[in-house]
Amino acid sequence: MENLKPQQNTQNLESDKSADLFMQEVINKFRKLPKLKRGSICAEKMDELEEINNSIRLAVEEATKTGSIEKIEEAKKLQAEFNEKAGELKQLIEATELFVGEFVMEIIPDKEITSAETAIKKLEKEGYEITSYAEDMLAKIDWEEKLKDSYEIISITAAELFGDTESHTYAEMKAKAIEKGLELVPAKLVPSIRLNYDKKGFGISIGTKAIAERYGNLKLFFCYMDRSVPWLYTTSGGDDSGCFGTFFFVRK
Repeated sequence: MENLKPQQNTQNLESDKSADLFMQEVINKFRKLPKLKRGSICAEKMDELEEINNSIRLAVEEATKTGSIEKIEEAKKLQAEFNEKAGELKQLIEATELFVGEFVMEIIPDKEITSAETAIKKLEKEGYEITSYAEDMLAKIDWEEKLKDSYEIISITAAELFGDTESHTYAEMKAKAIEKGLELVPAKLVPSIRLNYDKKGFGISIGTKAIAERYGNLKLFFCYMDRSVPWLYTTSGGDDSGCFGTFFFVRK
């Protein structure tokens, strides 16, 4: 059988401009976000797309050189796979478009952490410092609470949730987050989040139900780096507390 002319049979196999533009959009959106220990779900999906895209180009180059029908068919299959996965990622982006500065990380509860004591031991072993108020709060967590196998944790600010720059209380932020399909973080998951969040990451509050410290003040846990040391701090968590900075919530 005569080889097919490459010019006529491979020109429609290369990733088209719309695909390339889509890839660039994704890169711009997610590559600028802080690196997370487990990586974001969107970033992982983008890595898959980049890998497929590179395979398409290699197959097209080979088909162009040899006119191989097998390489042409391989490139067609890869292109179909790319289009399918690009569609999935686009839907994921659109579903979270409201959260402009959002990043996502998967948290799998650490099975070694079953109490305040084991949480403190594991955090200290991994190089984290813990304030005395945070230790108070860890002691008040319901360690019998049953957790799911994994959670999607997103970061978000009040400005991103409400679409404005007005001042909002924690009560308002919790209500808005729930309205937008988010959930409060189970307090039992806090140590696992601190262990997975970048030690050098910017300060971020964990959106749980507030817990009282030793003096009865309602607080939230706060991930923070101080003088090159990663900490599990606390921050105000009363319903009337003003919301500043970034928060972690659970995405359903």
